[in-house]
Amino acid sequence: MLLLPPIPQLSEFSWERFSQQWNSLTSQTKKIADGAGQGEEYKALEQQINRYVMYDQKEKLKQILIKRKGVRVLTQLWIDKEEVRKNSLNEETIDYIQAKHPKLGMSSLMNLISLVYRYFDALVDGNIFNRLTQWLKQQIEQRLKDRKNTSDTILSVLNQAKWLFDLTAPKALVNLAKQNHLDLNEQLKKLRLNELPQGRFLDICHAQYYLDTLKEIPVGEQHDVLHELLKQDVATMPFEEGKRIGHIALEIIIDRSAGAPSEIWQNFVLNLAGDPRIANTATNYRQWWKPIGENRVKAVTSWLAKEDLRLFLGAIEEYANYTGDEALNRMFPARKRFLEGLYEHGFVRNARLMLGNQAEHTVKRVLGKSLTTSYIKLRGMAQTSIIYLDCGDFHIIEGSHNFKLWIYMGLPSNKLNDYSLGELNHFALTNSFPQEYKKNYLKGDLMPIQHSPTSWQKNAIDFLTQNGVELDLEKLFYKDEYRRYVNRYGLPVLGRKEKVEIEVEAKTEATQSLESLILHVLDVHQPINSNSITNILAQEFELRKSVHQVNFALYSLRTKGRVTLNSEELWSRSL
Repeated sequence: MLLLPPIPQLSEFSWERFSQQWNSLTSQTKKIADGAGQGEEYKALEQQINRYVMYDQKEKLKQILIKRKGVRVLTQLWIDKEEVRKNSLNEETIDYIQAKHPKLGMSSLMNLISLVYRYFDALVDGNIFNRLTQWLKQQIEQRLKDRKNTSDTILSVLNQAKWLFDLTAPKALVNLAKQNHLDLNEQLKKLRLNELPQGRFLDICHAQYYLDTLKEIPVGEQHDVLHELLKQDVATMPFEEGKRIGHIALEIIIDRSAGAPSEIWQNFVLNLAGDPRIANTATNYRQWWKPIGENRVKAVTSWLAKEDLRLFLGAIEEYANYTGDEALNRMFPARKRFLEGLYEHGFVRNARLMLGNQAEHTVKRVLGKSLTTSYIKLRGMAQTSIIYLDCGDFHIIEGSHNFKLWIYMGLPSNKLNDYSLGELNHFALTNSFPQEYKKNYLKGDLMPIQHSPTSWQKNAIDFLTQNGVELDLEKLFYKDEYRRYVNRYGLPVLGRKEKVEIEVEAKTEATQSLESLILHVLDVHQPINSNSITNILAQEFELRKSVHQVNFALYSLRTKGRVTLNSEELWSRSL
């Protein structure tokens, strides 16, 4: 590995003279390129070398490489043709050329320089990058020894700045731009490095500059670098450790935003990677979300819970104002404050928005743009908007119009964890969900609450506190309403919290045991459907569970990223 000079040494370097020499470099390179390979003899030699390489005729290739013209053609093909590069750019070929040509021709030397800058880190397989850069340095030094005046030659430029052949050169250039208070393009232009062949070297320089800038701009603020990083060719550019530029940008934005992203930064994340609340087998999830880790996915999911809540409340308010629905208008502020209060408590971990056709149009009209967040369509409920809130120990399904406020002390339905689900209807929400919940939680409590202006808040608060949920009522009411509520009903008494925790703990242990056995079954029998898993648990482990219970455990494992479900409803262990 070549050693990069420290920053102070870089700043003392004669950049003005270096720029002049790069002018000479690019001018001579163009002259060489313009005159290279114009004759029929060259084209015939090119075809011949291509054939020998592709058919692995090494001895015939070596005979051609004895001549300088053969080396020039092969080095040009290394630049132009991936298959030729892959099949012949190796240490054996380099050794042979070095042995036959201690001093390369200028065209071949320039081809090698072009090769290194165009493919740069893509040449690190094996020892090729190091061999090429060592070869170039040796050739440059050898040529300089033979010349009396080398101050204005292209080789003296590279000889004085050997660090440009190092893999750390892009980072060094970015640091130099910062030190000189220059935009990266200005710094590259000043050094004439922008005239290098377009390829990985310049790509990495720009990528490093974008990401370093992203780490330093004020949190949440707009910046030109955000626009650049959203470009498809930039976002998908390979960077390091199997990740792309877009993955690193997502990590920086999410980590710096913590729990409170600005609308600008949240939109950047959604525009780049889409909503993460989709099936973990979906292409977009595998491409963008899986590489950045489950914790960051959870962080963005939490952001979007607040966004979904805002959209839900906006849809209700807009509809009430548009239709002049006095009852809805009268109750809206209290419902809005109650749900926002749950979020302020820190209860809300996830949310799912559900919209009927007209409610969807209302939300889009309010936004003035298309929805970037995912949502479930409501069939047969055109005007209705519904929000599901995962609050950890309890779950809420709340809707507009005459839809009741449903509170569950557990997950209402496995379907709410299925991000491939695109549609629900009134029967599923008000009949199927409660039935499924009662099967999964034999002792679980649930409560549907009618939105009566005088009692719905009390019923909700009493139900939650009786089930051990500690509430700060000041977060659930506006100030004047809070005083009236306390004067009328007093403060609620916390209920059987200890008992609930014991039940939850016991259920968690049982669930973990079932999940562990399911994973054992999948190790042997995957891919497999849930009915077959249920039968195997009974036959091989003498564990008799309903299909509903097995499905519940499977979807729980899926949210943890430990199992996957394909389009044929078959389960497998995650890779």
